This record gives sequence, structure tokens and C-alpha cells, in this order.
Amino acid sequence: MERLWCELSVFYEAKNYQTYVVFPTVSEVPECLIDHNCIVEQADFTSRSLRSVMHQASYIKKNSIKAVYLTDQETKSFRFFIFRLCGVREIIVHDHTPGVRTHPGFLKKLIKVILNRLPLFSCTACFAVSPYVKQRLININGVPPSKVHCVTNGIEATNVKPGLREEGETVRIVTVGRASYYKGIDFALRVIRSLVYEHECRNIRYELFGDGPDLETFKKLAAELEIEPYVVFHGAVSNVAAKLETCDIAFHPSKGEAMSLAILEYMRAGLPVVAPNNPSVSSTLEHDQDSIIYQEGDVENAVNALLGLITSSEYRNRLGKCGQSRIVNEFSTEAMLLRFRRALSTVIG
Repeated sequence: MERLWCELSVFYEAKNYQTYVVFPTVSEVPECLIDHNCIVEQADFTSRSLRSVMHQASYIKKNSIKAVYLTDQETKSFRFFIFRLCGVREIIVHDHTPGVRTHPGFLKKLIKVILNRLPLFSCTACFAVSPYVKQRLININGVPPSKVHCVTNGIEATNVKPGLREEGETVRIVTVGRASYYKGIDFALRVIRSLVYEHECRNIRYELFGDGPDLETFKKLAAELEIEPYVVFHGAVSNVAAKLETCDIAFHPSKGEAMSLAILEYMRAGLPVVAPNNPSVSSTLEHDQDSIIYQEGDVENAVNALLGLITSSEYRNRLGKCGQSRIVNEFSTEAMLLRFRRALSTVIG
């Protein structure tokens, strides 16, 4: 996000605007914001209570704010009307929220569609962090398609190394993420058990890079499933990128994402990705090109997806090479910033 705020500052500085970056609380100011002449202050724009909205309006008037860029906020609101009365001309909402949403009924959808078309009460534009989030904003939130712009995440691609790996004695399967049920770690452990005991895959090791509230529970589950010799819980780790270079397959069984940076990290490292057909998780992946997509919640389907990769280093390398190519061409930081600049230019002019 900091890279986008800096880019926002560059964009508006060319129009003789000062950029303010506000947080509910401020403990440390990121160096890059200082370098880009951003004024960082404490102000809570997340609360929607009447008192908070009045404080927000006061801040806007005091600093003559003309454009508001919000992260993970509502797309229509009475407070937007208040903001506009205070002089705001453009309101952009950037949606990074994870997960699948339930389709609203006809009446609820109609109300959303109407409210998101009211000029004073709806945002000027929405930036979506992935193709799935873009469709979610249109189909679930009722935002007009003309207002929604896809600005997918990106990561540094300058240090991409050839991902060819030799076939070794042990195939390392990795997940990067919080140790929580929402990330599907319990499902992953059951898949590993099936691989070990039902398919005789004794040459595998499953590794989790990440701490979280359910870590101890998962350690107990691994013991109950009798897969402790095949599982390593690393907890929180540093330099994940370097560690991924020593792995062979990425397994990402999450129940919901917006645009997973972990998946981009797997691809940059040249790992084939195994992920569920949950659109919020796999919308940026291409089946049998950079990944294998399995039926969400189906242990045997996930097992079969992994088996093909476990038994063929050539297959792993082919998918991994494609993933690296897509990082360079589609999901680099520069590609992300270019999409961001284009979206801003379309909305602001």
C-alpha cells in the first residue's frame, strides 16, 4: 500500500496538491512517505459514527481536501455527501477485502444498484485488487461497471531467478500464511495424510511458514493424523523469498483472499501452485499453465493435483517457469504502478 500512496503523491504533486496520509493511530512514519513529501497525521476515517464523521469533515475543511482515497471502505455512504459539502470532488475506494460474498436478493441488489448511482452519496470510482474483486464490486455491491478499475497487486520482479530444480529425494510442499483455519491448514494436513498413507508418498515434507492463533492446534492435529515426520511448522520466518527457492510445490488451501501476495511469491520463486477453485483465491491463476486448480474442500481432488507434481519434476518446472514469466510480464511492481496511474488518469484526468 505504501508504494501506491507514494505514487498517489507523485500524481497529485504534478497537479499542485499536497498529499495527506492519515491513520487511526500513528507510531512510526514509513520512510518512503517522508521521501515523497507526504504529510502523515493521526485521524480516524474508518469510523462511521456521527461524531467521527463530523471530525472527518472538520479535517477535510481545515486542509482543503479535494480528493479522498480510502482503503477497504464502503462504496456508498451518507458521509460521502458530507465530504462533498466540505469541498471534496473525487472519492476513490480501493478494495482489498478477502473472501466470497453471498449474492443479494433482488430487492437488496436493486437498492445497492440505485445507491451506487447517486452522484452525491456514492464514490467516484472503485479500484479492485484482483479480477475477482472487480466482479464482486459489480455483481454483489452493485457498483456500475464504468466506475470499477482493476489494479492488481504486484511484487518486485528484478530478482527473479531461473526456477529449474533438480529432482531430489524429498519433495518439499510449502504454504505461506497465518496458522489459522481460514487459511485451510487443517485441510492441508488431511491431504498430506492421504498422500502418505493412501498413496505411499513417503518422500514428501509439508512446511508451513507462518505463525497464528491455531498453530498449536495444528501441531496436535498432525500428531493425531500420525504425519509428524512429514510436517514442519516453522512459525514466523524472515526472508521468505529465499526459503521458497529451496521448495518444490506451493499448496495454498485458503478459504478466501482478495489478491494473495503469497501466491505471487510462489510464482516468483518458480513454484507450481496448487489452489482451490474458490474464485477469491485462484482468479489470477491459470490452470495447467502456472497452477493446478482443485475442487475446494475435496481432499482426494487436492491429492490428485499434488500427485502429478510430486511424481514429475519436469511438470513442476514447466508450471513454475510459466508462473515466473507471468510475474515479470503481469504482476511486477512496475506493472501494478502502471495500472494504478492509468486508473487515476481515467478517474481524475
